Amino acid sequence: MHTGHSEMRVVEVAKPIAPAFGLELGELVEVTELGLRLIVGSDWALPRVVSWAHATEMTDPRPHLRGAELVCTVGSALLDASSCARLVEAVHATGSAGICLGIGEVHTQIPRALIKECRRLSVPLIEMAHGVPFLAINDVLADARVRAQTGSSQRNAELVGRLLAALRENAPMEDILSVCTAALGGSLTFEPVDPATELLPAALGAVVDDAPGAVSISTAEGNLLIWQGQSPAPDADLLGQIGRILEIARHEKADRDIQNRQRIGQLFALVSDGLADSAALMPELQRAGLVGKSVTISAWPAETAQLLAAHLPGTLIADAPEATFVVTTSPQTVYDTARDLGLVSGHGSPVDVSQIARGIGEARATLRLARRHGKVAGPESLTSLTGLLEQQPPVRLVPFIDQLIRPLLEQDARRGSQLLATLRTFIEHQGSLQATAEAQYLHVNTVRHRLGRIAVIVGRNPLEDNDRASLAIALWAYDRSRRYAP
Repeated sequence: MHTGHSEMRVVEVAKPIAPAFGLELGELVEVTELGLRLIVGSDWALPRVVSWAHATEMTDPRPHLRGAELVCTVGSALLDASSCARLVEAVHATGSAGICLGIGEVHTQIPRALIKECRRLSVPLIEMAHGVPFLAINDVLADARVRAQTGSSQRNAELVGRLLAALRENAPMEDILSVCTAALGGSLTFEPVDPATELLPAALGAVVDDAPGAVSISTAEGNLLIWQGQSPAPDADLLGQIGRILEIARHEKADRDIQNRQRIGQLFALVSDGLADSAALMPELQRAGLVGKSVTISAWPAETAQLLAAHLPGTLIADAPEATFVVTTSPQTVYDTARDLGLVSGHGSPVDVSQIARGIGEARATLRLARRHGKVAGPESLTSLTGLLEQQPPVRLVPFIDQLIRPLLEQDARRGSQLLATLRTFIEHQGSLQATAEAQYLHVNTVRHRLGRIAVIVGRNPLEDNDRASLAIALWAYDRSRRYAP
């Protein structure tokens, strides 16, 4: 029972609403203009009810599925057997109606691995002809939904039709609620079950009674849809349909937001690596209102983009494979967010948008330093030798490893001579022979002999300052290569 609303009836929807307003797979395949062909499935597949066409290029869309959807894709991520298996397993696990692969954009024919996995798990597989949009399936389903509402009033049927049209046009949830309140009167509130999700406006239409009644339904996903207003109240079936449409709109928006952050993340990586000009990011910066401002780019652990987006709504966020990047106008936002979320982060110096590649590079380097120290790292940390090395591309330090470390590893492997361990201890003790000998329980002459062997093998004398610095850089690069080895 949702509290705070007088005279409220709670109607529990025990099973998904969507299948009651769908078409059987066999009926859908028979719609000529859709250009559908059943590849995997026969009598067992045709009765499956399709409630909606869900377009995605994710190989594991489980968080955005609830069952009875036809999962549509052009297969941009289905490039090997493992990716095909992940998609089929996700569709099978969620009880979705099947998979529809659009031909012509990426694949000229359905991958054999996808057919094999669909047969293995008895997941229907449909081929869609090139040039037919996935939205055409939703148009057919939307028409079927409207025709199926024989027991509802004409007003309700028209309302659902308008909502489905708004859904096809990717209308915001607020707009969909506005359409509902305009038609039903009173006010309609959608309260997601996720407590981290910001609630939508509580009253998008006028409450027309001083002491309104209220009707509430709990949807199949556990969200709460509340109507308040003057009798007669809308029936639970209509509210159930509205709730399902709102849930679909919510999932579609989440998918679009994720894909947009990943696309921006790819642009960040290209700009940072010098493969694209910073001008490629200008449209995103303009949309975020950042052009002409000094910006601070921060880097956060990978896979934190959704958490950061919820905490910093409206902020430009780039979801790259190695890290999540956030663009703000103040370094203080970085420290406040890190404290609130308990995350490590690194940020660079404030830069103009034309210098964004520098900002991304500094953010990458400071994040690596932040992970070492377990706190936020800023540009001041880059003025140390370690900070300077963190900003170097790994390939630039490979010669140090190959020429100064690998020969010692090979010598140690052949002779068991412990040259690398002695060198590491010698550098850690600031070049002190006595301290190194004590730390390794060796005689000073033994340490001196080992250092002499190192000088002969790699051509760098650890007893000389410049050579010792080169060897220290080589050790640092070797340690980093092992730390970030795939």
